[in-house]
Amino acid sequence: MDSLSYNFNIRSYQIYLFKVLVITSVEKIQIRVQTVIIRMSSNGSRFNRGNGSDIKDVCKIAIVGCAGVGKTAITVRYLTKRFIGEYCPTLERIYKCSCKVDDDDVRLEILDTAGQSKDAWKDGYAYWADCFMFVYSITDRQSFDEIIRLKRLVEQVKNSTSVIGILVGNKCDLLHDRQVPANEATELADEIGCQFCEVSAADWTDVASIKNLFKTLVKDLRKTRTVKEGRQRKQSSSVKFKQAIQKVISGKTPAKRTLSA
Repeated sequence: MDSLSYNFNIRSYQIYLFKVLVITSVEKIQIRVQTVIIRMSSNGSRFNRGNGSDIKDVCKIAIVGCAGVGKTAITVRYLTKRFIGEYCPTLERIYKCSCKVDDDDVRLEILDTAGQSKDAWKDGYAYWADCFMFVYSITDRQSFDEIIRLKRLVEQVKNSTSVIGILVGNKCDLLHDRQVPANEATELADEIGCQFCEVSAADWTDVASIKNLFKTLVKDLRKTRTVKEGRQRKQSSSVKFKQAIQKVISGKTPAKRTLSA
């Protein structure tokens, strides 16, 4: 064997070892953050859920987008502050953790979905989640164009256009490969009724921005729940008032008791 072939084989073996180490590191991270592998039911409409903690405030976030846009990288960066550039193809996984939002303890359940091709979408994602992170890559125009389709699929399942979500452009460190201008993404965010942010899961200085993505969703969900609970209380009070009026009109109010001499 000549020296050129020998050096080539050694280099190939080193690359193979590096990939094995990367995959092993990913598996260790997934174990450390206590991932819960979930399975879809036959019709894809429900998830098997793990046992929850005693924290009452729970926020379920589904991260959706095309394959390769960095959904897992964003999730792992948020949970562990680490970044690994190569991942095994993602299956549906739920990551559970707790955080503080406005000094309150909140339990997050983050669904890291598989890449959503036209045939891979599962209604169970939308049934399960409270809010959504719509992720695309600024270097991939097709992943950006898919966002509207994904948003509409969620709306169909939720039977509502009022979906809590945030539009995220990942890989903003690759400016030389940009295919999606930020102003175009801002217009799309306005169109679908979401906030917008560009981040880079690969950039360690962007950890705070990635954390803010999740906190923003939690805050938006809590606001929505507060408004909904206020409406329900108002409706309940209105119903009780109407029932009291009807009793007075019909003469069914209880007679006042008088003290006997």
